[in-house]
Amino acid sequence: MHLKYLPEENYLLLIGSNFVPAGSQYLNVNSKQRSLSLMEKLFQAYKNLLEERLNRKPLLLLGEDSIRYDFFAALMEAYSFRPSQIQIEVPINSQTFIPAKEKISYRNEKPLIDLVIDEPGLRLSAEFGLFRQNSNEDGTINKTARLVKMLNDMIRVSLEAHFTNTTGLFICVADHKMIGHQIRSNIVDPFPADYVINNDIINHQLEQKTNKFDKRFLKVFQPLKKDIASTLIVNEQLRAKKIKHETRLLIWKVSITGMPTTNIGIVNNGS
Repeated sequence: MHLKYLPEENYLLLIGSNFVPAGSQYLNVNSKQRSLSLMEKLFQAYKNLLEERLNRKPLLLLGEDSIRYDFFAALMEAYSFRPSQIQIEVPINSQTFIPAKEKISYRNEKPLIDLVIDEPGLRLSAEFGLFRQNSNEDGTINKTARLVKMLNDMIRVSLEAHFTNTTGLFICVADHKMIGHQIRSNIVDPFPADYVINNDIINHQLEQKTNKFDKRFLKVFQPLKKDIASTLIVNEQLRAKKIKHETRLLIWKVSITGMPTTNIGIVNNGS
């Protein structure tokens, strides 16, 4: 697996208790020349569990819950967490959104975040996505809707990371139907890529047919007049018996630029 991380002048990679300068664009976690950091072990364990699952069933028969639960299991393996230390589908921090005036339902006014870790060794907030073909292998999927869903989740998790001082991640498994998709307006690069999300991009997409942003979160983010930096730190092809077409594990580190968050695994050195 190759982990992409930020330039040396801005970031250091945390390996155990030692800070090791980033010396190249990619870090090979299979390298035998040094010990792996816990974060690298986590990502490698997660990849292994996904491939193990995809040896048994094709991606078409899996739901997003499987993608989340394998990450749950990888956290227990890499960090020796107890299940009770890993929070799944818990209410998102109340500062991240402004409730809608029309109270449609209790659930809609208590939005949830997919996974949270709040432990001394790891403080993490994560949202998950599963972008795959539908039952008709020759059919099309609404790729733009999935991309907007991803941008929306990145906004949510970046706000959660800011207000809870955690590391924000968007974790995704995507197949050949989504890989390479370029939104027609070209406002962001083809999927998957590093993304910068700002008010210009959001406002442009709100004027399009596919515009399903959660305005409860936009009411908090847009007045900040900041950018969200979504950096692709894992982009790894999955290989298993039941995989017929290209399928990739993708993990983005997501944060609001110029605003404090915790960095575990990728640490700001203050320069």
